[in-house]
Amino acid sequence: MLEDDGDVLGALLRDAVEAGHPPAAQFCVVKDGRVAHQAAAGCTDDSIFDVASLTKVVATASAIAWLIGRGEVSLDDRMGRFLPRARADASLRELLAHRSGLPAWRPFFLQAMRDPVAGSCFVSASEPPSRASWARARSLVLDAVLGTPVEHPPARVYSDLGFITLGAIVEAVSGQRLDHFCAAHLHAGYDVGFVDLAADGPTWVDGRHVLPTGVTRPRAPAPGQEHLFDVPEQPPREDPGRVDDDNAFAMGGVAGHAGVFGTARAIAQFVYERWVMDSAQRDLFLAVDRPSLQPPRALGFDVPTAGSTAGEFGRGARVFGHLGFTGCSVWIDLDRRLSVALLTNRTLPGRQYTAGIRALRPRIHDAVAALF
Repeated sequence: MLEDDGDVLGALLRDAVEAGHPPAAQFCVVKDGRVAHQAAAGCTDDSIFDVASLTKVVATASAIAWLIGRGEVSLDDRMGRFLPRARADASLRELLAHRSGLPAWRPFFLQAMRDPVAGSCFVSASEPPSRASWARARSLVLDAVLGTPVEHPPARVYSDLGFITLGAIVEAVSGQRLDHFCAAHLHAGYDVGFVDLAADGPTWVDGRHVLPTGVTRPRAPAPGQEHLFDVPEQPPREDPGRVDDDNAFAMGGVAGHAGVFGTARAIAQFVYERWVMDSAQRDLFLAVDRPSLQPPRALGFDVPTAGSTAGEFGRGARVFGHLGFTGCSVWIDLDRRLSVALLTNRTLPGRQYTAGIRALRPRIHDAVAALF
């Protein structure tokens, strides 16, 4: 590590936040099992972020690896063994590698939003929605996912639906909802977890500084999805602690593709200890799946390619990671024994603000590659 690393990395965060995109950011590097550097701008090191699709790594893939390690499932098991009503029948390996044939995404939350019972979850009111409303919303989304047929040939199509399915498999095998399973077996001792929107009492983020990610519900369509639905007129309202992703929101904040919150320090520590140090399932998951299929992926993880936002950090021979829609990322380098987490809330105030995070990610990772 070079001297003045804090100035270099901290300055990169501060410059980005002072420019307004993103509004807040956190960063942490873990090297050889210890926090080597952390920085924050627009927040503190202990502020909580919605990590979006990092959920796929820090919850769902990790949960499947835990179950494999105990002989409860195998990568070659098919969906039908656990979810007999599912129309698709991909294997766990195919789901983890995003080659199940399931579509990338569908706005299934609209079914919940338009339902007479579940719809109250999407309405700002003085009384919170009932548990029955949340249960109905969750079942509508899950039923829609499991009722979706395969739409693609055996090819690489990144799929939220595939990871919602994996979350349902964890629940079917363990007999626990995904958040309860992760709290019991994965996340204890870390500032990481799901936030149950149907909870009767306080959640683990109550009283914490949680960064907001949007001002409407549902959120505005992502770029390219504007034709799929309209957002009802409503006064803008930040709702920190409520998952940004609308399908995960309709599932009560607990889903296999999104829903986890945490700090950069906790995310970096978790992936280091679970995936860099713990070799029980590491070699099984962290190898390029079907190299002939593009883009390359490992099981549950992205593999950096030319032009990746992992920058120079991504040039290592054994680098794996994931991005999150809210402006988050996590990368590990097995050979250098490093993990790097960058968390932001770049989707506030709008999803169209992509330039800032696209510039920040490679700058941060280039600096880490030079410093560590």
